Amino acid sequence: MEGRKLSRITSEELDEIEPKNGYVRAMIYDQGLYVIQKQGAIYSRELSTLHAIYRAILTSPLPLPNIEFVFNTDDIVFEPQPLWAYARKAEHNHLWLMPDFGFFSWPETLAGSMREVQLKAVEEEDIRQHPWHNKIEKVLWRGATMGLALRDRLLSVTTGKEWADVVALDWHDKDSMQHDLKKGNSYSGRLKYLQACQSVVIAHKMDWIQHYFPLLEATRGPNQNYIEVDRDFDELEFTVDRLRRNDKEARKIATNSVRTFRERYLTAAAEACYWRRLIRGWAEVSFEPEFYKLVNGTKQWRGLPFESFALERRLEWDPY
Repeated sequence: MEGRKLSRITSEELDEIEPKNGYVRAMIYDQGLYVIQKQGAIYSRELSTLHAIYRAILTSPLPLPNIEFVFNTDDIVFEPQPLWAYARKAEHNHLWLMPDFGFFSWPETLAGSMREVQLKAVEEEDIRQHPWHNKIEKVLWRGATMGLALRDRLLSVTTGKEWADVVALDWHDKDSMQHDLKKGNSYSGRLKYLQACQSVVIAHKMDWIQHYFPLLEATRGPNQNYIEVDRDFDELEFTVDRLRRNDKEARKIATNSVRTFRERYLTAAAEACYWRRLIRGWAEVSFEPEFYKLVNGTKQWRGLPFESFALERRLEWDPY
């Protein structure tokens, strides 16, 4: 943000962004959310993100500034222009991080909303008698390998190990999904779900950053909330052995994770606060949007109110 205060984001820069699949151009004007343009759709992601923005606007205790912006719901965004994305690499500081779609809801996988995931985790741990002392002291991982060397390496390191329960699953096999529940081809979309549980999260060094990653603390000490290992997983066995021999340390890390993420920063309230900070930060370095456009000499609204878009899921249609 600091780098754009002397060179403000312009409407022309947004015009230069290629409308690829997952593209949405929208604006906030007088506390309303309007969809200006879209291209394609990646499942329900655009709706999830727009609903999250809308919720942040409706619950804002103070008026939000007018802004116009572009976001893309793909896992990886390559555009050089300033736009909002779910994740980025450290060097891609022109991208503005927004909470990913799963924070509102990921219905296609039956994960549901983030609150639903967290409530089910609490239910599993507290009501169904899976508290800390009943948990299995093993590394657990389930996922499709997707031909990724990183995942193949994890399987190689853990195969046949007594301390590991690592299985590649078939997304299209219901039995596999139910019986066999790392990170994906870019950012770790599952990390927030792991943080809903009172377990020790072990993650390899991450190339991709999400909006809340500055809260991750891997340094050993009173505030540690996850374990970081190298991407070759060579130290994984040593790390697991250390945790199994030091229950107090392991429990402290898991408790810190719950208190930091499940109970605070991964709640809907915290997400809405982040959205509002993002909106205000964007407004500080961006242009004032135009609400109207001229069509044959007549003023017309540039965007469709989100309320109607959410129901029709399109920008134009004929009345019945």
